[in-house]
Amino acid sequence: MHGSPTRPLAALVTLAVPLAAIALTGCVSPEPPPVSTGLSDSAGALLPVVSRDRPLQPELSPPLRMARYTLVNTAPRADQLDLLRQVIDIRIPDHLNPSVQDAMIHVLRRSGYRLCPAPEGVQVLYAHPLPAAHYRLGPITVGNALLALAGPAWQVEIDERARRICFSATSLAGGRE
Repeated sequence: MHGSPTRPLAALVTLAVPLAAIALTGCVSPEPPPVSTGLSDSAGALLPVVSRDRPLQPELSPPLRMARYTLVNTAPRADQLDLLRQVIDIRIPDHLNPSVQDAMIHVLRRSGYRLCPAPEGVQVLYAHPLPAAHYRLGPITVGNALLALAGPAWQVEIDERARRICFSATSLAGGRE
């Protein structure tokens, strides 16, 4: 007589059950205890940890494939990092009689910057009528447009934290030497 047909089945079951148990317990892992990511305030809410050791820098990353033949760059453009490098094209209508200040406000519109409150000395610059050569500016960067509007007698000062543009008189302001 040949061996019993249930014998190979019994051997398979004997091996399969322990292997299945080992495999299933290997997939289950205990939950790790919650990790505190910051300090608690008076209400008990967690505050985020701020790292000053590693400031945020644009990362160099490879192009991202958006479609079969389309690759896009995921890094910010230079004019997105330095807002004064944005390229603008300004045209002021001839029938208006704008001042230099009006033109500067127009240039800074949508740039993310604004003019500083001007002391009395800078009001002289702002009150000048806009020269005909400045009715059309561009394509030009915001920073270069401000330099052109102010002229050589004025120094552009940038407050990056407040995103304000200020002006001060240069040595040329008193007259030519």
